[in-house]
Amino acid sequence: MTASLTCLPGWGVSARIWDPLQSRLAGRLDVQALDLPGHGGRDALVVGLNNWTDDLVERMAGPGVLLGWSLGGLVCLNAARRHPGQVRGLILVGCLPRFVRGGDWPWGMKPSALTETRRGLAADFASTLQEFLMLQVLAEPGARHLVRQLRNELLARPPSLPGLEAGLDLLHEADLRPALAGLDMPVLAVAGERDRMAHPDAMAWMVDQLPRAQLWRVARAAHAPFLSHEREFADRVASFVEDLTPATEGAT
Repeated sequence: MTASLTCLPGWGVSARIWDPLQSRLAGRLDVQALDLPGHGGRDALVVGLNNWTDDLVERMAGPGVLLGWSLGGLVCLNAARRHPGQVRGLILVGCLPRFVRGGDWPWGMKPSALTETRRGLAADFASTLQEFLMLQVLAEPGARHLVRQLRNELLARPPSLPGLEAGLDLLHEADLRPALAGLDMPVLAVAGERDRMAHPDAMAWMVDQLPRAQLWRVARAAHAPFLSHEREFADRVASFVEDLTPATEGAT
């Protein structure tokens, strides 16, 4: 039986960001890439982390491994909390249980950065979105190519303003740290060594709280290691999912 993998993108981009990964995993894994509400041509009527999470689980082909990048990872993490029977493993890429800094959380974005992003969306939607996404890959190897790739993705399937605003709300409000110790499924956390949004030390802290997690620090990568280290990422994902298949899906 082919192992099942469902992928969620991050804030501002569509599921097409996973096209290269799907191509590399063809024949090894059954890969489903889903759009977030308000992204990839979907409407944004669903709001709130739990509702976004339930929307994901309803659209999954069946129980399997979830892979989420950044905001998508937060939704996948919450799916493991709310629907553990549907999540046989997690791959969290550039993802934190809390994305905003606070008195007891020194990592993530400053609250003011999210506020400024929201204001920028209202004033100049396209430029603000492009600037936010480009900052995520500036420290990556081949950054110029990655910037072009993200820009083309934005032009092809731009997200809606309500979807972007709902996503910012999730990034600002969500705090899944208390849930980590209760997530008893295998987890692969993928941290870019140069990630400015999801610091690798914060991801290491998250891995320490999870009962069955491992951390892969990707050298010279920033927030999008699946783009900058495409082949290594695909191989690591395939190995992780395939290793779960005999134990979780009864392979013979």
